[in-house]
Amino acid sequence: MKALITGVSGFVGTYLSQKLLESGYEVVGLARTRRVIDNNINFISCDITDELRLQQILKSEKPDEIYHLAGAAFIPLTYKEPQQTYNTIANGTLCLYEAMRKVDLFSKVLYIGSGAVYGEGTGIPFTERDSLEPNNPYAGAKACADLISDQYVKSYKMNIVRVRPFNHTGPGQSSAFVCSNFAKQIAQLEHEGNNVIHVGNIDVERDFLDVRDVVDAYYILMKQGISGEVYNVSSQQAVSISALLNLLSLYSEIESLEIKVDKNKIRPNETLVKIGDSSKLRLETGWEPIRDLKQTMVELLEYWRRFNASLYS
Repeated sequence: MKALITGVSGFVGTYLSQKLLESGYEVVGLARTRRVIDNNINFISCDITDELRLQQILKSEKPDEIYHLAGAAFIPLTYKEPQQTYNTIANGTLCLYEAMRKVDLFSKVLYIGSGAVYGEGTGIPFTERDSLEPNNPYAGAKACADLISDQYVKSYKMNIVRVRPFNHTGPGQSSAFVCSNFAKQIAQLEHEGNNVIHVGNIDVERDFLDVRDVVDAYYILMKQGISGEVYNVSSQQAVSISALLNLLSLYSEIESLEIKVDKNKIRPNETLVKIGDSSKLRLETGWEPIRDLKQTMVELLEYWRRFNASLYS
């Protein structure tokens, strides 16, 4: 089997490519820029909005499966660049489907959306039946691409499964994201002998998974997911940001961590609790998350310790 991953150089793309290689796949990876990546991957530089280039690649490679991950993921940045966000995520998705249609390629596609499309909500777990109420450029672009995916199934009979993952983290994640940011700060404080960490609103509760559990869900949904259907990927449990920070502090070498709130890190009008209901995914595929977030935090902290060690070696 041959799989093509768009956005292969990203955080999730890196883990997904390893999962597929370990499962015996031939992997073709697309991205605009190349990071350190497994040499067993056939990496091809391509902008997701370059439809003619996509046509050439799809016609040449003829992948059996396509995992569509390409697009910005850090919400605050999308506020500054809304046009680029919509172009990459919404128009990029349209370009991919049009390229497939024009070269008569009917590979199964897993469109990776986001739980952010549901909006802020009221703390009640979101199901796939809830309306899309995006309230930022990232969520809006993901909602557009989600609807485009649904329309291409209905209009052109394309084999597309949509997924809406909630928060996920793990070693290698950008420090722009909260858990990784905390771990990076703590690793740096350990090196400096300092104890002051800067945070945003740590009282909110979110639905977190280890990135490897998310990748397992994607792999299973590519096999068992039904075309035209949408599936939430979530832990179905709320954990406070403060609890995750406490875990990292517990495993750190800092005796007494001093927490300082940075007003620039606080998002206005944030929902206190946001959870996803993934019972549909679990019932239809048997998927269950198997990794403990405590261990994920340990590995995340170790990742940043190694990163620091490489800087000062």
